[in-house]
Amino acid sequence: MNANPKPLDSTALDSTDHPFDAVASELAWSEARKRSLQRTVQALFREHLLNRDQLITEGAVSWLPLWSQQGMLRFDGLALGRIGDCRLAGSVSYYATGERPQPVAHAAALLACLAPSLPGRDADLRRLVHELDNSLANDILCLGYRRTWARTLRAEFGAGDVHFIAALRQSAHANPALLLEQWGTLGHPWHPTFKTKLGLSPDEVLALSPEFQPTLQVPVAALRADKARVTFAAGAGDYAAWFADRFPQAAHRWEAALTARGERPADWLPLPLHPFQAQRVIPQKFAAEIAQGDLLLPDGVCIDATPTMSLRTVVPAGSPALPHLKLPVSLRLTSVQRTVSPKSAVMGPRLTRLLGAVLEREQGFGGTLDVVREDVGLHYLDPHGDDDRARHLAILFRANPMAKAGAGRFPVPVGALFAESPFSGRPLATELVALAHGDHAAGAVAYFERHARTVLTALLSAYLVYGIAFEAHQQNSFIMVDDRYEPVQLLARDFGDLRIHGPTLRGAGLEIDVYRAGFTVYDADAPVRDKLLHAVLLCHLAELALLLAHAYGHAEHHFWDALRREIDAVFIALRPRVDADRWQAERAALLEHDWPAKSFLRMRLSDTSDDVHGTMPNPLA
Repeated sequence: MNANPKPLDSTALDSTDHPFDAVASELAWSEARKRSLQRTVQALFREHLLNRDQLITEGAVSWLPLWSQQGMLRFDGLALGRIGDCRLAGSVSYYATGERPQPVAHAAALLACLAPSLPGRDADLRRLVHELDNSLANDILCLGYRRTWARTLRAEFGAGDVHFIAALRQSAHANPALLLEQWGTLGHPWHPTFKTKLGLSPDEVLALSPEFQPTLQVPVAALRADKARVTFAAGAGDYAAWFADRFPQAAHRWEAALTARGERPADWLPLPLHPFQAQRVIPQKFAAEIAQGDLLLPDGVCIDATPTMSLRTVVPAGSPALPHLKLPVSLRLTSVQRTVSPKSAVMGPRLTRLLGAVLEREQGFGGTLDVVREDVGLHYLDPHGDDDRARHLAILFRANPMAKAGAGRFPVPVGALFAESPFSGRPLATELVALAHGDHAAGAVAYFERHARTVLTALLSAYLVYGIAFEAHQQNSFIMVDDRYEPVQLLARDFGDLRIHGPTLRGAGLEIDVYRAGFTVYDADAPVRDKLLHAVLLCHLAELALLLAHAYGHAEHHFWDALRREIDAVFIALRPRVDADRWQAERAALLEHDWPAKSFLRMRLSDTSDDVHGTMPNPLA
């Protein structure tokens, strides 16, 4: 590492053109810098790249000696919590021996100062700094746009109601869950590069990202039928007929385009492509298939769509009923390329079938669990069996969460609860608290207990009885609320990294064929449990507990105590159904032993997309 770090040149960030007024841009720049710095400081301490035990705190000021580089960091208003969560109320400065203090304005500048103390190669640090810069620039665009968008939402929904969620639910909006998803697209709560979109210009970020409500034209390619593999959750089906039934206009134009080329439509399968993929990836990566006549890109055959909280998953015409399209996007978003692997295209429907059997057998664990089905998957059959190439040409058709809404059920994306209300500026979670229990600290604890009970009855039951660990973090979860805005059901989506403990599933009398050994189903319990702990307990429930504690100025232990009680209650209820040794081991792992903590900065410093885990003290112990 460079032993003499220099201040980061942020000229490129300062000169970014924003489609907002000067005041909005300046406010967005200031807020984005704080968010970037806070999440990076949090990751540095959480992943033990900085040692919190060496902090010297005097009042609101904390000092951290950097022994290896004879320097020191000063933090104003730093507070670190039980799960390594970080609040940073003031500024950060770097003191090098014999030099004047250097203000640290944002994350990349902090890493430049810390370079001699960080592991890895110079090239990896430079790449990470570039990713942090890109994330910051994109967050500035996001926050600037939100100020105008919030005014629009207040004008559209604000008459006569103080709660955005209630006003939206009672409105004539076609797809409230989608609007909440787009409004709630604020980025991963743990990830320092939470807005990174490498490979996109600012104009492309605005044109493709959910936080700007874009309308996309999704072209429909034609893939020769014998070059594709189609998997149905129902076991078998006619894909072309299935597609035409749901997208009749696009199917008609697609068939007409093929006929005009002298092709028989029956020889081909319609394959929607993300517009970025169609323009920037497919013509180059699949040039051989296009030249050989195995892949056609007909003009004028498109489906209008808009993205969900996930940039690559789009909703045709913003519909509350049509399937969502999960499409490959060969871009590094956050930290990995967001393609659709052949494994996901095959296992999504297979897992849907398995989960359907579990839900039917258990009656949704008292109605607390439902899933967003992945009904059809299609992927290109690479002639050399190269799945790494095939993942750029695939699709998953996923059911529409809004189709689960009814007279007494309304789906709220959990990620949106962490976004501020466009009405009050407070977290949207406080609206559910106020609507269900009253807008006060006791109401917050009561809401959290009900939310945690619903989530844990659903997901911990599935894990203990069947060995199934959902990746039900904020983006992958909807909390279904009833007429009183009480949580009654967890609606889980995205089975791409769902993990199953094979011995437990087989012990329950169920089986699933895996796409490839070593994925999805595991004989060891640790990889499966780690998914439950990280996605559900840490990124979902623990983050919600902290949000509510801070929003209401209420001591955190009230929420931790509630979480422990609700976990214990599920264990007690299921004890007769779980092998005694497994019951004891899992209870100790969740309530007594250290928890795994995913290390996002270390992953980026080693340039890997494979999970890297450290540990943290159990916040419930």
